Amino acid sequence: MPHHPDPCIRSLNAEWVRLGPLPVPDAWRSQARTLGELVAGIPDDPDARLGGLLRHHAAGDELAGRVVLQAMLGKLVRLAALDARHGVGEYVTECWLLLVDYPLDRRPSRIAANLAMDTRRAVRVADERRPSVDVAQLTELSAPVRLDVSRVLRAATRLGLIDRDAGACLYAVYGLGLHSHEAALHLRISPALVRWRNARSIRRLAPHASTLVAVA
Repeated sequence: MPHHPDPCIRSLNAEWVRLGPLPVPDAWRSQARTLGELVAGIPDDPDARLGGLLRHHAAGDELAGRVVLQAMLGKLVRLAALDARHGVGEYVTECWLLLVDYPLDRRPSRIAANLAMDTRRAVRVADERRPSVDVAQLTELSAPVRLDVSRVLRAATRLGLIDRDAGACLYAVYGLGLHSHEAALHLRISPALVRWRNARSIRRLAPHASTLVAVA
């Protein structure tokens, strides 16, 4: 899907071009040599391989979740193509948010199909609720000294926890107080991509709260 028109898919595919050739972590070395080979091999034993990646993701390994998301992209694009109300970026956002809480012990088989169905349900439910990432989550990173959001984001960027695009997206929502659609206009990206980037960044920053307080 290298030429998909949706900016969220284009961004994910561009990122995967950079990630795909990278060697897999030692814990996954028996399955493949590179991340690209790992994704390509998932259909050979989907539940075992997706299940293993989801366990790593639940333990805090974001790269494992990113591999699962890449494996799911085709399904998400097809689901969005059948939905006249929601874009593929919304499907990507909801799938990413579902990955960490997937009930692997209760639903160990048909994982890809279950994730697809759960994502479709979550996209529809999302019309009736606020975005999954609460504004308070970012400002809480600066507790107890209540640092300014911009200082937290500058510190996170200096430490390499987020890049400039992710920082701009977070600041638009949490610093300027814009809603997702307003931030999207400001940043010239889709609202779904705003939500996906921010959900991903919050998950990345949360374990480093004490460090950010110390250096901001």
